[in-house]
Amino acid sequence: MQDAKFLVGVDGGGTRCRARISDMDGNILGEGRGGPANTRLGLDVAFGSIIAATDIALASAGLSLDRKKDLHAGLGLAGVSLQRERTLLASYDHPFKSMTIESDAYIACLGAHNGQDGGILILGTGSCGCAILGGREHTVGGWGFEISDHGSGAFIGHQAVRGSLLAFEGVIPMGGLAIEVMDRLGNSPERAVPWAEQATPAKYGAFAPLVSQWADDGDEMAEDIMRQAGRDTALLLRALAAKGTDRVVMIGGVAKPINKWLPEDVRQSLVSPQGDSLAGGLLLARKHCEKTAV
Repeated sequence: MQDAKFLVGVDGGGTRCRARISDMDGNILGEGRGGPANTRLGLDVAFGSIIAATDIALASAGLSLDRKKDLHAGLGLAGVSLQRERTLLASYDHPFKSMTIESDAYIACLGAHNGQDGGILILGTGSCGCAILGGREHTVGGWGFEISDHGSGAFIGHQAVRGSLLAFEGVIPMGGLAIEVMDRLGNSPERAVPWAEQATPAKYGAFAPLVSQWADDGDEMAEDIMRQAGRDTALLLRALAAKGTDRVVMIGGVAKPINKWLPEDVRQSLVSPQGDSLAGGLLLARKHCEKTAV
């Protein structure tokens, strides 16, 4: 065991980080979870979550924590669609035997289609689409909450907060969703402002399940938000189809609730995944290992 090679696949998103360890034969040995690992939060924050999740996976595998130095890591991280983040990561002092990094969408696509051609649309705290065709990556979205993340949990939650403030001031009708959102914000725009000044995308995303539930109950504002999120999601799915893929897997916490709000034409391209993001991370690590024979 001391001379054995191990792989770790890591899926680092804006809300949480997951790690899975396997041996070179593909046997799963252990898994772990950590906090957010979006590189835009800072590399020390991201790697703190990555290492925490990896340590838990090592412990669950019955391996000592110092075995990180023997792990070939395949990391899929939110934020690395930006070249500046990739440049910083290339020189980061990581604890692994080797480290290969792609976006979280890339490893999700690898895992969903078991390394074969296909597309993926992640709808979680943020959103990003990716297609891998003939070994070439094509992406849509994924540029962050401030200017992108259409159809995501953060987008849905942000719209809920904005709409609820309007309802609180009598600009639009007050419904069940607005009442519940404003209750969480202290029923005061004065309290909502400092909350918003510190709010991360994950904080907005925490409102997304509430919006979906109220939309199912017929709340007018909630329905409007989910319809818009459905239209935005459809745009991303059609963009992936235009890249050349007729098979797309939709994953993430918003994927299931958004499905009923999608136009029928885009539903036809949706397929079930063959594996998850962590399977893709392990595939990424294995390909690097085989290529470099380390």
